[in-house]
Amino acid sequence: MKKYKSILFLLLCFPCIGQNWFQSQLIDRQFNKAVEQYNEGRYATSESILIQILDSESGTYKESSLLLLIKSQMGLNRVKSAKETSRLFFTQFPESPYMKNVMESLGDLYVNEGNYPSAYRMYHRAKKLSIDANFSNKIDSKILRLIHIQLPILLLDELLTLEVDPEIRNIHLMAKANAQISKGHPDDAALTMNQVNMGQLQDTYAPIYETLLRASYEPPSPLTMVGIILPLSGDQSEMGQAFLSGFYDGENPNGISNQRLSILVEDNRSQSIKSIKIAKKLAQHDELLALICPLDHQASLVVVSALTSTDIPVILTTLQQNDLSEINPAIFQINATVSMQGKAAAHYAMNVLKLDSLAIIAPADSYGEIQTDAFIKEVDRLGGTVVATEWYSGQPKNLKRQFNNLRRIAFSLLPKEESIDEALGMEIDSLDALFDISAEDFFDLPKPKQKRMSSSDSTKIVLNTIQGIYLPIRKNELEFIGPQLPMYNLNAKIIGNENWQDQKILKKDNIGPHLKDLSIITNFNAPSLDTTGYSEDVLASYYQGLNTAHLLTQLNLKTRSRNSMIQSLESVDLYSGTGFYYSPDPTNPHVNAAFQILEFNGNELIFQGVFYGDSLRLVPLQYP
Repeated sequence: MKKYKSILFLLLCFPCIGQNWFQSQLIDRQFNKAVEQYNEGRYATSESILIQILDSESGTYKESSLLLLIKSQMGLNRVKSAKETSRLFFTQFPESPYMKNVMESLGDLYVNEGNYPSAYRMYHRAKKLSIDANFSNKIDSKILRLIHIQLPILLLDELLTLEVDPEIRNIHLMAKANAQISKGHPDDAALTMNQVNMGQLQDTYAPIYETLLRASYEPPSPLTMVGIILPLSGDQSEMGQAFLSGFYDGENPNGISNQRLSILVEDNRSQSIKSIKIAKKLAQHDELLALICPLDHQASLVVVSALTSTDIPVILTTLQQNDLSEINPAIFQINATVSMQGKAAAHYAMNVLKLDSLAIIAPADSYGEIQTDAFIKEVDRLGGTVVATEWYSGQPKNLKRQFNNLRRIAFSLLPKEESIDEALGMEIDSLDALFDISAEDFFDLPKPKQKRMSSSDSTKIVLNTIQGIYLPIRKNELEFIGPQLPMYNLNAKIIGNENWQDQKILKKDNIGPHLKDLSIITNFNAPSLDTTGYSEDVLASYYQGLNTAHLLTQLNLKTRSRNSMIQSLESVDLYSGTGFYYSPDPTNPHVNAAFQILEFNGNELIFQGVFYGDSLRLVPLQYP
């Protein structure tokens, strides 16, 4: 009791001391709560708490609160607010030990904006203010990433003029040499590297020094810098990592190449909104000649829409439902569209197979509807006939209704004078037909009732009147549809899309023998490799990266400009990659119109050739 009386006495006698103590405890709890919220990614809550602290008598917490407020505002992408808070910090605490942290935060802010020269300046300021080895190493890793970007040589010359510290000068010199190599001037880079003071070279920068030194002795060849937006984390990370691995392999071709590539990779964390922010930032980087986006349809759509006011070409590597170049004329779809798949299938059916009557069985969703509409329109334009269109929803486990409908239509297409014997494939000898004699001339027999053929009793009869069936199925549906096709005795050519390429299913005893002469229209034909342990989607992503990079190395750029990149992509005749071909559509050079034709012989898929150009030429198989 005596203890509590003494505390009460102190508070009564010295009210300001008691008030300051309680205020300090309250602010301490608030600040710790703000730190906790920031670490959990709740930047808005953290910002709200910090503003409350700063509006009160924050005392010794003001410096740290301002620093955390800058970081919280950056997390919320409130760039203007973060810059204003930084100016407030500089004004009130010019000698603060947190100054290096504010400079680092500003460097991060400028990186997020795509302003790499300013970020480079800020990181160097942070580095100079630090005596902590761990902090310096963190800054060095950020500076190294920026060196790989083609920084302006004028900026680096300016910094070299002002800099006297030999360690910092070494960094500026290597950044300048990298920019010179990127522009195709290795001799100038060699002279710049000659100025590096080896006695003052930090261990962190030794690897890039060796790389630049070797590159400075290579023949002149400018680098083509491109940006890549892909999921390296999140639920799509496996696909993103596979694409990047393939791209690294493809940018270093064994054969002759016209371009050397330099890439700037950004992780969208499997989030469409993140992709928009990254795309806008990269588009501001003038040295980037193109953006490569191995994104799904939804993410591709938002990125394309966000960049309509820019001039940067965007290369979409995944199959898209629609032609997105109608939204943004700088879009290049190197994996065609769902609509063009349907159109190519119609060309093949009419112009190569010479089929007359065609039917369709397709999934009743946008994927199936787009392909079906394109197929019907093209068949109609070419003078053919689609006699039936059947739809299914969900998994196609039982298509009895759809196939029975096709049989009824097939019967209706038989010539009216055709008899049951003719339908069954029986023929009358031509000599017998010369004589008008029958058993009735010798015997007085009652005339039997003539039986008419109907679809209800015709299951075992093979029908030929529908010559081809187009089946644009979805992924993982072949195992359901394959066993049903032979049950309905429709002697028709089956034409499928890329989702028919599962050879494990095609080779099954109850499927393969009945699907001989199946034709598949596809953009990609996976090479026959040992792919144990890798999913089909992951392998496809790897080859997308490989072929995209290799295609870029084969382009002939007249100048280092985005416009030259657009013209080069438009002017490609036929690029032959690994299981992939690229040839722009003559009517729209922003969409790939090269399709491979595969046929199943009952045991394996056989490559037949590639359709491309106005005349739909078939070309032999080629590999780089």
